[in-house]
Amino acid sequence: MIAKSENGRINVDALEGIGEHLEALSIANKTIDAIQGKIDIRGEQDIGWLHRAKGAHKAWGKVRRRITERLAVLRQEEKELNKMRMKFEDEELLKLLRNQVAPAEWSQSRILARALADERLNETLDNAGVKL
Repeated sequence: MIAKSENGRINVDALEGIGEHLEALSIANKTIDAIQGKIDIRGEQDIGWLHRAKGAHKAWGKVRRRITERLAVLRQEEKELNKMRMKFEDEELLKLLRNQVAPAEWSQSRILARALADERLNETLDNAGVKL
């Protein structure tokens, strides 16, 4: 459940996790669209109402920007965590395999892996137009 402040707006500081941020972003977008729709329909019939509606539209736009900024940070943190998890998994897998393979076979596999890695690196650099 998304926490809301006394004025009915989303309490961005209380949001936790990507899921809550996405849900809050959806609510903010729907609210902004609804306000804009009402502004489009009513036009300038009531200047006081129009002024308040535009203020609400602007305020919800700020809320949406804050949510989007925090969501970007959370996604980047998740990406870094996944990279770290994959690195640790690869390291543990190598430890397990090293204990199950004969030393000579391990040495040959390492030489082959290094050659394949160098080939991939050179190909990547060539595609990027980088010369060493």
